[in-house]
Amino acid sequence: MTATATPVSVTWRPGDGSTVTCRGAGTPYSSADDPWAASPDCGHTYASSSAGQPGGAFTATATITWDVTWRGPGGAGGALAPLFTTAVAAFRVADSQALDTSGA
Repeated sequence: MTATATPVSVTWRPGDGSTVTCRGAGTPYSSADDPWAASPDCGHTYASSSAGQPGGAFTATATITWDVTWRGPGGAGGALAPLFTTAVAAFRVADSQALDTSGA
C-alpha cells in the first residue's frame, strides 16, 4: 500500500490575536531569496512588541490540513479523512520607533 499526503492549507495563529490561513504548500525558501522580503504568497507582520507577553514572546501555532489518498494492490484505493498536524513556536518581537528631529 502507498499513502500520499498533500498539504491543503496551513492556519497560523501568531499569538497576537490574529489568524492567517494560507492555501496549498506555500513557496519553498531558496538561498537566493531575500530573507527580509515579504512572503510571496502568505505572511504576517506583528504590529507590536512581544515584551508584555508571557516569557516575552508570542506563542504561535501552525496547523496544516492534509488530504490523504491511498493505493493498494489490484488498483484498490481511496481517500482518508483529512489529517491535521500542529506545531508550536515562540517568537520574540522587538518594536523599533524612529524620531525625526530634523524639523522638516
